[in-house]
Amino acid sequence: MKFTVKEPAPLLDFLLKATGTTSKTRIRNLLQHGSVVVDGAVQKRADTALAAGQTVEVERKESIQAKKASARRPDAPFPVLYEDDYLIAMEKPAGLLSIGTENEKTKTFYKAVSQYVKDASGDAEKIFIVHRLDREVSGVMLFAKDEDLKHDLQAHWADTEKLYLALVEGHPAQESGTLRTWLKENSAMQVFVATERTPGAQLAVSHYRVLKTYASKSLLEVRIETGRKHQIRIHMAELKCPIVGDKKYGATSNPIRRLGLHAFSLSFTHPVTGERTKLEAPVPAAFTRMNK
Repeated sequence: MKFTVKEPAPLLDFLLKATGTTSKTRIRNLLQHGSVVVDGAVQKRADTALAAGQTVEVERKESIQAKKASARRPDAPFPVLYEDDYLIAMEKPAGLLSIGTENEKTKTFYKAVSQYVKDASGDAEKIFIVHRLDREVSGVMLFAKDEDLKHDLQAHWADTEKLYLALVEGHPAQESGTLRTWLKENSAMQVFVATERTPGAQLAVSHYRVLKTYASKSLLEVRIETGRKHQIRIHMAELKCPIVGDKKYGATSNPIRRLGLHAFSLSFTHPVTGERTKLEAPVPAAFTRMNK
């Protein structure tokens, strides 16, 4: 993105107006990481005084990706869906914890991605977890390479579009719909449906639409507004179409030998470039090969 200064202004104010963002943190991230060039020179000071006629350029996402691509190693532990100087996303397999627990601290997706980034950068980079996926869920998982970027992404997480594929038992009564439920987690880490008046209960909102119908199963696209624990699993059970393999929430079949839930698309505003970025993980073949 390239801009010409029309009237004198501090660099921070100019970038806020020129890029259309309201996040000063995002602009400071751009400056901190050397992504702002004024008249051909990298500028990192937010209070730099600009004069009319000067040129300000914000490095584009594509350029950032190109720089990082050459440094990638071919032996990544999982498919790399996206990587630049600031973020990395890989495809998490089903059956692997996102992060460590008291019982398992080493065999986690975070640990594997962290080691890859550490090795590929010669110990120069580390990662910070932005969000999680349940152990049984596969798909896109995003990490930041800077703690401030992590906080920026989390602060704007409500603006992130999160799409899942759910292979469920049966057929929903309607082709599309919205589910709104109040959920509560008890001291035993179990999630249950509550009421709005239940202390500590949180609203969970999911939108679904049927993509494909099989004899006794359906493939749904689910977009979540909120990210409550087990939200989609509970909502599909409420729809009377539990996710295949999800015995905990009422499923009676497991034709694909795993939970039928896949985080296939994540769309967010890049915390440094300010550009809308969409990441996708390939649809598991088993989700589209139902004949019963």
